Amino acid sequence: MRSRARSAVLAVSVTVCLGVAGVAQASAHSSADSAAGPRIIKVASVSQIPTVSNHTKVVPNAIYQVTMTNNDRGQCLDGDTNTIPNNGAKVQLWGCNGWSNQTWDWAPAAGYPAGYYSIQNNDRGECLDGDTNTIPNNGAKVQLWGCNGWSNQTWAWGGATLVNADKGECLDGDTNTIPNNGAKVQLWACNGWTNQNWTLHNV
Repeated sequence: MRSRARSAVLAVSVTVCLGVAGVAQASAHSSADSAAGPRIIKVASVSQIPTVSNHTKVVPNAIYQVTMTNNDRGQCLDGDTNTIPNNGAKVQLWGCNGWSNQTWDWAPAAGYPAGYYSIQNNDRGECLDGDTNTIPNNGAKVQLWGCNGWSNQTWAWGGATLVNADKGECLDGDTNTIPNNGAKVQLWACNGWTNQNWTLHNV
């Protein structure tokens, strides 16, 4: 098994971590852009976020702030407040409520092309993480973990799907537990079903 020893992310370091995640993207722009720090964009339309196939709308130093609903039954992607901020905190589906644990900050992933993101939970700043101990199995665990820049914390946005960069599985809402609050979120081979499609909303 790959070692899971990682640094915990303090709540006060959220902005710093997001800035680090966006370094590669920002480096292509002027030093004035970089000096300004991350630009938080509260997303009003999915078209604002560059995908892996559409790079025309890249904004220097941008962090996109969204809520995400699963297209199967419309529940929100949710970090479990009972297990945050522990490494391994549960990621689940839950009725949308506007709380910070259902808000996600997308920063361009360092060292990747446009359309790849590090995704942090707004509650305590942990990253959306595919568990390296269970990848690439169908049903691999999705959790929150201190941000580290590894490929299992990097996600390719296709406009409706999020694909984990570690082994290419899709972020998937478990059809056996949807639409219950606490429905499982996992990695699964991409299949085009609605439970692997996500809609982004403004916060």
